[in-house]
Amino acid sequence: MKKKAIRTTVLAALTAVLLMTTLSGCSRNNDTASYEPAVTPIPVSTDGPAGAPETGSPETVPSVTGQAGTAAGTGRQDGERFEDVIILEGMEETVRYEHIRNDALGFEMDYDYESFERQSEPDRECFISVYDDPAAPENYLEVTCSPEDAETVSASIGEALSEDYTITRESYMLDHAGSCIRIGASETKSGGTMPELLQMVYIIPASDGCRIAWEHYRIEGAEGFGRRFSYIVRTLVVTERQAGEPLTADQ
Repeated sequence: MKKKAIRTTVLAALTAVLLMTTLSGCSRNNDTASYEPAVTPIPVSTDGPAGAPETGSPETVPSVTGQAGTAAGTGRQDGERFEDVIILEGMEETVRYEHIRNDALGFEMDYDYESFERQSEPDRECFISVYDDPAAPENYLEVTCSPEDAETVSASIGEALSEDYTITRESYMLDHAGSCIRIGASETKSGGTMPELLQMVYIIPASDGCRIAWEHYRIEGAEGFGRRFSYIVRTLVVTERQAGEPLTADQ
């Protein structure tokens, strides 16, 4: 990947030099002529929502470069599979996504089916690392919904996490689901150190309550699993839940 990036940069530089030379020659032949490049260079950015050094934190995850960041909720069929490119540790990686739609919980999104095993339950969708024991996973993402509003749910989750973590809470903008509440649990209760298990929670407002995407991963997986989960959550779209028995607060 690095060789490809370097080769692309060199070619771009050579093209720019040749173009400048050509324009200079043309200018000498006809001082009254006006010239513009045939193609306007497009700046490339991998800063994402906030251009900070790469970590497992969602705010440092750049937008998906291909379809996963734009196609969710715009016509993909349930079960449709496709390839996309994400950035991990400064390197491009091709991943294979599957689009899913869960009308009972009221959302659709894309997930990396080669890295995670999907487990569907009546009250949640769970995506577990293929390297984990499904009976006792440590690196997984779960998505569910609540009939309560986002503020109420975030207060409850924040209180629960505060028993073991020093938490952070702030607004975060998802690509397709809009503004949500994000709660991070990546510091011990005593402060100053990172625990073995990290968590990141997105509470997404909806007309019938909220949707909750909850990331769980080990500290050594922050650059891997944490970022992969963040890409997946960014594809989430809130949809209307199917008519049926309403969810209780316990569910």
